[in-house]
Amino acid sequence: MMPGQPAPRCAALFGTFDVANYGDLLFPHVAAHILGNGLAELRCYSPRGGAPAWADCWPARPVATFNEDPAPDLCLIGGGNIIHASPTPLPDYVGAFARSDFTYASLWLGASILAAQAGARLAWNAPGVPFPVEGAWARGLRDLALAGADHVTLRDEASRVFLGAPATPADIVPDTALTISAVWPAGTLRAAAQDAFAARGMAMPGRWIAVHLNDRYIGDDLAAACTAINSIAAKLQAVPVLLAIGPCHGDDELARAAMAFIEGPALLVDRPQGLRQIAGLIAHAQAYVGSSLHGLITALSYGRPGIAVARTRMVKFLGFLEPLGEAARLQEGWADAEAVTETLLRPLPSATLAQLQAAKTRIDAHAAVLRSLLTATPSTTAAAGRARLLQAVSVERTAPAEWGMLFCALAGAASAPDDPDKQAEALAIAMRGSADEALRDRVAKARARWPHHLRIALLETEWLERAGQPEAARMRLVALHEQHPDNPWPAVRLVRLLARSGQVDAARDLYDQRLRDTALSTTLHQELTGFWSAGADAP
Repeated sequence: MMPGQPAPRCAALFGTFDVANYGDLLFPHVAAHILGNGLAELRCYSPRGGAPAWADCWPARPVATFNEDPAPDLCLIGGGNIIHASPTPLPDYVGAFARSDFTYASLWLGASILAAQAGARLAWNAPGVPFPVEGAWARGLRDLALAGADHVTLRDEASRVFLGAPATPADIVPDTALTISAVWPAGTLRAAAQDAFAARGMAMPGRWIAVHLNDRYIGDDLAAACTAINSIAAKLQAVPVLLAIGPCHGDDELARAAMAFIEGPALLVDRPQGLRQIAGLIAHAQAYVGSSLHGLITALSYGRPGIAVARTRMVKFLGFLEPLGEAARLQEGWADAEAVTETLLRPLPSATLAQLQAAKTRIDAHAAVLRSLLTATPSTTAAAGRARLLQAVSVERTAPAEWGMLFCALAGAASAPDDPDKQAEALAIAMRGSADEALRDRVAKARARWPHHLRIALLETEWLERAGQPEAARMRLVALHEQHPDNPWPAVRLVRLLARSGQVDAARDLYDQRLRDTALSTTLHQELTGFWSAGADAP
């Protein structure tokens, strides 16, 4: 550092950056952008850590490793719908903490405790609160955590109500992902969109619509939803592009199934290359229609019209749209969306564009506060609040037991499960991140402990393939296929490996001999035969 230059600054960002969900994975890019040139390093922390197997994702460390790293200047909570302390059903987080209700609590209550331990300033970066904070222990700790924050913002009015903390005023700042068009200008994304078509053997059409399906909002009738999509595409004279924005919610499987009902040319992007590809396919689309809030936010950020298909009780959608005067862009079903296509999927009117610019201006003001906190002298009041929080969770014997348990959990997440099936599930989730040496060691230890557990053995072959050792993976799969002749999964994995290695004829022969008449799902049969079917796009 040259004399007279300010010291480099570091921020720690807390959120769900270790799951394959487009919206959550945008926030590190947005945070780095709004913190500006004064930021030397941004470290991301998530319940489990790692990074999804997409390009341009920001790697995340486990929350429980925070104290192993140098102390940051600023801790940021969010964005994302992360402010709650309820158990999570998300498979990605099985075993992340000994108590499931600590998983999301670690991202805001835990982040507040860690900021206090590190002597760092603390800010809430417009996260969302999906429902009222549950549990007396969490509500008590909530009040202490808020008192230790230098800056508190939430992304909508419903979040302020659900947080239920009138003693600590929270400013409302629109979801910061609305600035994604400044992070990645549209012109820089066109090549990524073009690559999505080229990689699937399709010329980039002049007009397309970005479509996202979520099984919570199709009314148990995928065919009917796709009928509406076909009609929307016809009205706009555009090619449907089915985007799997949230594979962690099963969006990829649903998109594949939907293709059977889509009429005419269409593009299936069930395995996006990365965030920029998703953003590019939305930014250059004629319009967006889907059930992802951040799909809609991306469209509006780039000035593209969009409709969200979701239930009104999912308050995050109206929480974003109502302040813009655009509540009509939330429709309860796909037939409803089709009915308003000609009204809402026209180019955005000037009044809407002005409201969007005003929302971005509010985010800019919030960003200026965050940049000042990187270098500001800690607020005496907030510092005292953090000291009180730290004392309460680490010293006071009269505090709820959960406070001390969370404090201890932050020092080290739950150890590896003792049950082989749970260990296999944890390894499968970890396999969505990078195939690094740490993961190799975890797999090796599990294999040594449970040498005859088939799923763990199959996960070992997956690691070998992803680590660039396909021949070692092939030999291991052949051995497993011989050892488990009545189980189809070694053969399934071997067919995939052979096909991906260019040995399509061998893959087809193995499928015909071993799997053709096996009671696998229709989707899986279609995936495997797709490697050699004419005109198919191999997964």
